[in-house]
Amino acid sequence: LQEKVVQSLKKSCTCSKAKAKKFLFTILPILAWLPKYRIKENIVGDVVSGITVGIMRIPQGMAYALLASVPPIFGLYSSFFPGLIYAILGTSKNLPFGDFACRQCSFVEILHISTMVPVDICSDVEILHISTLVTVDICREGQRERTIQVLHAGSVVLGTQAADHPSFTCRQCSFVEILHISTMVLVDICSDVEILHISTLVTYLLGLEIPRYSGPLSLVYTFIDVFRLITQTNVAALITSLICIIILLIGKEVNLRYKDKLRGIPIPTELIVLIIATLVSYYADLNGNYGVNIVGDIPTGLPVPKAPDVSRLLYVLPDAIVLSIVSFAVSLTLAKLFAKKYGYSIDDNQELIAYGASNLFSSFFSCFVGSTSISRTSVADAAGMKSQLMTFVSAVLLLMVLLFIGPLFRPLQQCVLASIVVVNLKSMFRLFTELKPLWKLSKVDCMVWVVTWLAVTLLGLDIGLGVGVGFSLLTVVLRTQRPNTTLLGQVPNCDIYRDLGNNQVKEIDGIKIFRLNMSLCFTNCDAFKTSLYKKTGLDPVRVLARRKKEEKNRKKSEKNSAEMGNGGVEVKRTADVTTIILDCGPINFVDSVGMNTLIQVYKDYKSIDVNFLLAHVNRKS
Repeated sequence: LQEKVVQSLKKSCTCSKAKAKKFLFTILPILAWLPKYRIKENIVGDVVSGITVGIMRIPQGMAYALLASVPPIFGLYSSFFPGLIYAILGTSKNLPFGDFACRQCSFVEILHISTMVPVDICSDVEILHISTLVTVDICREGQRERTIQVLHAGSVVLGTQAADHPSFTCRQCSFVEILHISTMVLVDICSDVEILHISTLVTYLLGLEIPRYSGPLSLVYTFIDVFRLITQTNVAALITSLICIIILLIGKEVNLRYKDKLRGIPIPTELIVLIIATLVSYYADLNGNYGVNIVGDIPTGLPVPKAPDVSRLLYVLPDAIVLSIVSFAVSLTLAKLFAKKYGYSIDDNQELIAYGASNLFSSFFSCFVGSTSISRTSVADAAGMKSQLMTFVSAVLLLMVLLFIGPLFRPLQQCVLASIVVVNLKSMFRLFTELKPLWKLSKVDCMVWVVTWLAVTLLGLDIGLGVGVGFSLLTVVLRTQRPNTTLLGQVPNCDIYRDLGNNQVKEIDGIKIFRLNMSLCFTNCDAFKTSLYKKTGLDPVRVLARRKKEEKNRKKSEKNSAEMGNGGVEVKRTADVTTIILDCGPINFVDSVGMNTLIQVYKDYKSIDVNFLLAHVNRKS
């Protein structure tokens, strides 16, 4: 044993050129794929998809910044910086990293909890910082195994004008190994966040000045204020919003219907609307004549790197954990989906490192939380994205906007940006149409969806996610407490055994074959015993009680017969079942309580002269 330990330590601690190269290529995947890049085959697809996604990112980045209650320039920063680091460290070839509306709504929820002053009064000169605190633990088993766990990833900090009231938010990613959340919960969280989006965007669409709420019933309070102030709606903003939404919906339908003819390159309807709305607002002076809120001054150039303030990290930690789990789980799911489609593998741990490092780097450049987007990824794939080189092409286009074009969008109306977000959320509302098929497929999953939706909508994202995960776990526990059991019979003339409900099988005389269709643990031991005794018709306690009664009657009968001089009366005891077999095939594991239950069942049946045998035992269980 000592020699094995010493050899293992030598292998783990010894550094060679091959090991160093392998480690470097693992940490920096770009070193592996960039030298092998096939220019003739891939360059056209990457350039076209890069320009297409870059055009998408300009209006979407500005619009998503509106959700986070920060100036639009921060949305452009968040579209530019995180993707550069992910392109270097990420293992996915088809994931355009940047901003996403779901994260921004979560971000502003955390922001309202962490800040000491309302977000709406922050001025344009306030700078937003995102930091990512990353702790990496690298553990090797031989030369193959590498387990990297990122313990903390992401804290978001907002520096306000008042130095005494810094505000920030954070995000934290859990271990990859324990990041197993019900798909229904994740999908439901995304749809719930879209509802929270609408409550935020309605104020911009109508041109109303409504304070933001956070915590339980915030959605209710927001809509109460909307209906209370509905008479103060800015008509110009409302008309602009309706026109923009109609044009954007038509554009999306055209792109969808003529996708094949467009060869995967959609018409940039959002950018077109953005440019036209800016020109109309400038020449009609909508801000001065009708009081329509506009974007305002947009600075040129790149932000000066500045370390974020983490003095109030603990205040927002619970909400940050919720944000990080949901965002990383969705991003990893998308990465695996496209990896499966194109036949390559994803390193989960490296993805988590890339995810955290991209936010860590961008935290010094006035960005909010970076992630991925379903729509943006689909557009990049349709446009021919072949590698992360697309990200650099897209970044060049964004850099041109940051350096030269940004100030031209100064007269852009905020309601136009809100309209862009509303149209992009349309697909999430289609999830409600899937409830009826989901109910038919799985009533339990449908209940998880409904409970999580109600919890997040009424109680907020952090409490709602906890309720959703808790209810999902509760359904698992309840299902394990009611295991599916059956008796098996033999198919004639062969060694195949099937459920007795099948008319083609017959039960073997004197033998009962019982199957438990799940693992045996403390949650279902009592249900297992009850079902076993009921289906086999042999409850040892009742059998012993009956035998004692028969024995008592026999002795009484013998006593009466002896007094009358007659012979004793014989009480016949027939045993119809002599053996009970437990089919352990579906049992993956047995805990200590389950083991004690099996021992007790064996002893109980032995007391009534019935054999209790195990078949198909999994040794690892």
